[in-house]
Formats: sequence, C-alpha cells, structure tokens
Amino acid sequence: MIIVIVLLVVLLAAIGGLAAYLVLGQSHAPETASGAHAEQAAPKKEKKEGPPIFEKMDSFVVNLTGGPTAPMLQIEMQAELADEEAKNNFKAYMPKIRSAVILLLSSKSEEELATADGKVKLRAQIKRIMNEAMDAADTEPVEGVLFTSFIIQQQ
Repeated sequence: MIIVIVLLVVLLAAIGGLAAYLVLGQSHAPETASGAHAEQAAPKKEKKEGPPIFEKMDSFVVNLTGGPTAPMLQIEMQAELADEEAKNNFKAYMPKIRSAVILLLSSKSEEELATADGKVKLRAQIKRIMNEAMDAADTEPVEGVLFTSFIIQQQ
C-alpha cells in the first residue's frame, strides 16, 4: 500500500511539473517573439546615463482670456532637456521660446486650466511649442516640461 501511495505522489508531481513547464513555456514564447518583433518595428531610445538635465525658466505672469476682469496666471516651470547641447540651444533660443509660451498661456481660459487634465494638456502644448521655437525638425531637445508653481488669481 505504501508503494502505491509513493508512486501516486511521484506521478502527480511529474504531471504537475510537466503542466507548469508547458504553461510557463507557452507564456514566455509569445513575449519573446513579440519583444523581438517590437525591437525591429521601433528602435528603443537609448537611456542616457546620469541625472536628467533641467533648465529653470523665469516665471510667467499673464492675463487669461475673459476680458478686463479675467484672472491672472502665474506659472514657474523647468524644461527637461536631452543633453548639454540641447541646454545650450535652449538658452540661445530663450527669447523666442518665452514669446511663444506667453502667447500660448494668454490664450487659455481659467476653465481650461482648472483641471489636472487641462494642466497635462498644457504641458504637452508647451513642450511642442518649445521644440518648434528651437527649430527642432526631427529631434526633441525638450523632453518634458515640469510645473514648479501654478497659481490662478482673480484680479
């Protein structure tokens, strides 16, 4: 009787091991194939070494749309840049960048900027405008925009 129980335990362990091997083997195979295919389809961006490069901008104070009683927006931000060359270009293009950002900010309403979604959209628009102002055709020297202060105040 003991021999039969031991044989059943060994048989169940073997079946469980085989099932685990098949399940794990099948789940890894598609990932490997899709991972290799994804690398061919779109080359991954190289991760740069070291800390990110940020450039602080002077604060912006603009009137939002809505007439003479429209609220004011005071905003401080930093740009995350691709590398030191991008930082130097960013500084060189600063007057053009500030002008484009001021035009964008002053075209916004309080309702657009009141929600978190509105702020996220604004960050994306500012990033796009900064890259355009720097005449960046294929590259994106500005990788992101971070708000460090965001105040809407009634006049």
